[in-house]
Amino acid sequence: MVKRVVKCLRLRLARRRAQVSVAVALTAVMVAGPLAACGPAAPPVVSDRYRSYYEIFVGSFADSNGDGVGDLAGVTQKLSYVRDDLGADGIWLTPINPSPSYHKYDTTDFEAIDPQFGTMQDFDTLVAKAHRADVRVLMDLVVQHTSSRHPWFTQAIQALQAGTTNKYVDYYRFSSTPKAGYVRYGASDIYYSAVFSPDMPDLNLDDPGVRGEIAGIVGFWLRKGVDGFRLDATTSYYPYDAAASVAFQRWLKATSTAVRPDAYLVGEAWTDSTTLASYYASGVDSYFNYPFATVSGTLNAALSAKDGTALSQATQRWNATIHAANPAAMDAPFISNHDNPRPAGYLMRSPRLEKLAAVTYLLMPGSPFLYYGEEIGMLGSGSDPNKRMPMVWSATDRTGMTKPPPGGTYDESAVVPVDQQLKDPGSVLRFYHDVLALRRRTPELARGTYASITASDRAVLAFSDTYQGATVYVLENLDTTAHTEQLGAMGLPPSARIRDYLLTDGTATPTLSGGRLMLPAGAVVVLR
Repeated sequence: MVKRVVKCLRLRLARRRAQVSVAVALTAVMVAGPLAACGPAAPPVVSDRYRSYYEIFVGSFADSNGDGVGDLAGVTQKLSYVRDDLGADGIWLTPINPSPSYHKYDTTDFEAIDPQFGTMQDFDTLVAKAHRADVRVLMDLVVQHTSSRHPWFTQAIQALQAGTTNKYVDYYRFSSTPKAGYVRYGASDIYYSAVFSPDMPDLNLDDPGVRGEIAGIVGFWLRKGVDGFRLDATTSYYPYDAAASVAFQRWLKATSTAVRPDAYLVGEAWTDSTTLASYYASGVDSYFNYPFATVSGTLNAALSAKDGTALSQATQRWNATIHAANPAAMDAPFISNHDNPRPAGYLMRSPRLEKLAAVTYLLMPGSPFLYYGEEIGMLGSGSDPNKRMPMVWSATDRTGMTKPPPGGTYDESAVVPVDQQLKDPGSVLRFYHDVLALRRRTPELARGTYASITASDRAVLAFSDTYQGATVYVLENLDTTAHTEQLGAMGLPPSARIRDYLLTDGTATPTLSGGRLMLPAGAVVVLR
């Protein structure tokens, strides 16, 4: 028995950082799951395209040189935090190209690094060290528009003002008369399409020259070792022509895989569920699951109503829908990003609810995306800069801390910083680590065929995931009181046993006896 417990401990403590004390680690294991019920050794961790990605708003994450701006060297310094302390195995970098703005979504050079963030050597070092740690790297690919200061645009304007033309005139959409969605260039009779801002002129994605430039950009970064791209603003590629947008994204996917067959693409399509599902026909691997995300999404509604049945049924329908459009589709669940309010705010700053929301979306099929600071309960809503505030590493040591972005005013003094949460086995951060560890050692969760299971109480979220002939069953109690379920009544096999569990609140542990499963409030159980 002792040998068995030690074996389970070693499994659960794999990748714990050396400096975490044995006593703290043992406590974390006792909270995370049953040692006596550890059962057979878990399947080996699978390293493939299914990942748990961590979105890093580079300028606000980690400052390596003390200038108050986060940078690529800072990200490199924090790779051990991302991989070991948190447990993510992929990162998405928001734009790092030269740009006049703090957010960098209006680039002036697609094949360079903004000096604020470092050098190309810094980038190469980050990619190399990330890959050595089995962390994949995604870049933001912003090809719907450029900066108004981009040489392509300035040369096009110069030609038009001189009454001549050049190839760059065709790179954008110009008009000599006012049009909907067009803005005027100064006091001239030159108008240009700009969906987002006069500072961000839209590219003409139909132009062969533009397509050639984009193909070159994609190839440049993939050959430098990038593992894929987050596609910015896909609904704005062709705002009034969904079919054209799908066709363009199909071209982007083909262009990427021609350079690197395993390149992973995830698209931002902030739109209704019908349009979003139709985009999967492009062959793009994933799209952010906006219908489930944020304060108004399916997930938060289910948590608020304590309706696990509705959530599991909705998840099954959604996965069936996207796989009908693309059999190889991978959902990309999330609850926050740099454009949306941080969940700690709308979850009433309740660690219990933050943990419940986290385990619910992180155990969904596909590749989930976490937003930096989400795992420590950072706050932020309203104006965009307030959703992009500095990562709170410590309350006493300012090393690595950045300044707020321009316009950022949110008070983060109430946030418990990383260094304190790492020492607390019951913290939100340590819970995120435990959920991601569970996800890694249970390959069925990300890759399996999802099937909703109806529990006797709607507050119990129940589902199965089947992958390569193996099935796991997950039951999660969304309620604040305990519930008991009969496995047989739900169609679960009598041989099913508890293999893992997580607690979002309290210390009461799940029990299984005679086919009766007792789920404490907020408990999550994995059975095989």
